[in-house]
Amino acid sequence: EFGEQGSYQDPTQLKNALDLIQNTERPLVITYVHGWQNNVESDDVKNFESLLARLNRASAIRDVGFHVVGVYLGWRGKLTPVPVLKELSFWNRKATAERLASNYDCYDAIASISEEARRHGRRKQYTVLLGHSFGGLIVERSVAHAINAEIHGHADSDRSMPADLVIVVNPASDSILARQMIAALYSRKTEGTRPLFVSITSTGDWATGGFFPIGTGLASVSKGFNKVPAPGSNGTMHNEREFYTSTPGHNEMLINHITVDKHETINSPNGLHALEENLEHNHAGNGFTLDGAKGKLDVWQIKRVGDVDVPYWDVQVDSSIIKDHGDLWNERAEAMMAAIFRIANPMLNPHAKPRANLQRPPDFNRLQYRQHQ
Repeated sequence: EFGEQGSYQDPTQLKNALDLIQNTERPLVITYVHGWQNNVESDDVKNFESLLARLNRASAIRDVGFHVVGVYLGWRGKLTPVPVLKELSFWNRKATAERLASNYDCYDAIASISEEARRHGRRKQYTVLLGHSFGGLIVERSVAHAINAEIHGHADSDRSMPADLVIVVNPASDSILARQMIAALYSRKTEGTRPLFVSITSTGDWATGGFFPIGTGLASVSKGFNKVPAPGSNGTMHNEREFYTSTPGHNEMLINHITVDKHETINSPNGLHALEENLEHNHAGNGFTLDGAKGKLDVWQIKRVGDVDVPYWDVQVDSSIIKDHGDLWNERAEAMMAAIFRIANPMLNPHAKPRANLQRPPDFNRLQYRQHQ
């Protein structure tokens, strides 16, 4: 747990987590950073524990010998339970999350957890870092530092990232950093590789889709912005304000994946629910299943859009899967995240794509600015 300024509340909590990871054979370590309207006493804790227990029971997890370990990184994301006031706390809590992201202790915890897991050996552990809302903001900053370190050769590829797979749900951060990271990856020709960072945003997320642009729009009046290119072959120039006032999942210039309902159903193998089925089997074209009617499974797809193929997936998700800003623990959302986990995990999926080589020199032709809009 972290205080308002991002300092450890009790450093022995981290030691206890590291000891647990050290003493767990073949650990699958899932670290979760919660977001707005949550803290160490909220329902998020129970929901996270429930997901961990379900994963630990799944045959796909057991068959590769994983033992699930969960680490909950808590902070004061909930300021007040009073209606209206709690909605108005959005910007105050955003500032607190930014302090956690910029100060030392929170990133130290994230890095220490992955480092301890990796001591078990490359094929004897796997790490996932999950962030929601402002927790997604915190996680995104940690990923940016790691990508930069690997690109410039300051860290080995198997040790640079804060986790083997990073997922953020409805991240409450502007898309300036997302644009910069996607552009850096695109310039290094990372096509045809598995995802390292997956940003998931619901079309029904009112907080990041409506509230966020209003607040940042007002704040932008006193700021200066450059003209910057959107990633991709078109490379058209845009006022950076367009990235400051939108989150990655609501910025059409950055979205590179969408969820598509295939309007197909399949029988559930062995009566599995969608989450377990998505852990067990691959589905064509980054497909996944959701629980449907009468024991059937509905087939969906995470479809790539545009010409930017990078290991940073910016996924716009249908609101029937994630209803709104806080709706990450429902059955459908968890089933989709299970599919992403299999897509990205070569220990679970022998047909997973290779990991991106981030140490290729940049192709500056891919960073050229086009002076038209």
